[in-house]
Amino acid sequence: MAEANKTEHPTPRRIEKARQEGHIPQSQEMLAAISLIVLTLMTALCAPWFVQWSKQQMLSGLSCQPLWLDNPQSFLKYANSLILEIMKMTAPFLLALSLAGIGGCILVSGYNFAPKALAWKPENLNPMRGLMSLFSPESLVRLGLSTAKILFLAVIVWLYLHNKLQFLTTFQWMPPDQILSSIGRLVFGVVIRICAGLLILAVLDLLYHRWQYIEKLKMTKQEVKAEYRDTEGAPEVKTKIRQKQMEAAMRRMLQEVPKANVVLVNPDHVAVALKYDPAQTPAPIVVAKGADHLCEKIKEVARAYCVPILRRPPLARELYATVKLGQPIPEKLYTAVAEILALLYRLRHTR
Repeated sequence: MAEANKTEHPTPRRIEKARQEGHIPQSQEMLAAISLIVLTLMTALCAPWFVQWSKQQMLSGLSCQPLWLDNPQSFLKYANSLILEIMKMTAPFLLALSLAGIGGCILVSGYNFAPKALAWKPENLNPMRGLMSLFSPESLVRLGLSTAKILFLAVIVWLYLHNKLQFLTTFQWMPPDQILSSIGRLVFGVVIRICAGLLILAVLDLLYHRWQYIEKLKMTKQEVKAEYRDTEGAPEVKTKIRQKQMEAAMRRMLQEVPKANVVLVNPDHVAVALKYDPAQTPAPIVVAKGADHLCEKIKEVARAYCVPILRRPPLARELYATVKLGQPIPEKLYTAVAEILALLYRLRHTR
């Protein structure tokens, strides 16, 4: 029942966790097709060199030079040189196959390093598990697909060779060199068509395995919600965090009130504290502001530190609505604020 409810697409975190555990989309058909195509191309490119090398080795082997059989050391030297030649000849093919395997894995699954996949798993050594996998429905499906693939490739080869039957009958009048060349072209044509057929099957297999991979990772709505809570945090926790942040910001703001020159009030709903230091800023700065409860706290701190509190309702409302904390007042309010600061200066001077 739980599997039936998995209707949600896997989240990026779910996919990343699966990749870290070594679960990635795979397609053996695509890897086999890429390897065969690369090997065919390498054979086509190196065919002249390979044929020439084969002729030389055949002539050299059939010559049976006496120097090779004089003593064991001579024969070993000849064998070592032959082995070295074979290694040189096969090195480009092995290198190409290695690069094809690595490139095919990256193409199918992307670059992924999963140390967790190397972890020791004793259950994988259970022989009963291996026997059950051999006779599982998935194994039967793979067997049916393999049989269908062989039949598909056999039909492709038969259609190609069926059109070449008349050409094959002309081999009896051809010289040996031309027969070998014709057979080579015929085999190359068969291999090219097999590669094309395998590539078609590989693309279909890759699309199927990627779809199957996403289907296995699908999540229920409850799992998506739980992952969201784990990632973003529960709503209650987030609310408490925001509350703590607001309290810390309010404390920092109230600490700036004693440094203010004046506090403008509404008088009961809005309070704005202004600080002006000509040596530091060209205009007064709003160091604290608040409404309702916070307004009362600002006035309370201002009274405790003898900061003047003036009733200027329109100016207090406009400063509260338009100016952010730590920002200077706009130019249009310079005159109104300057009059207030001049008044405070005269009162302070008189006092």
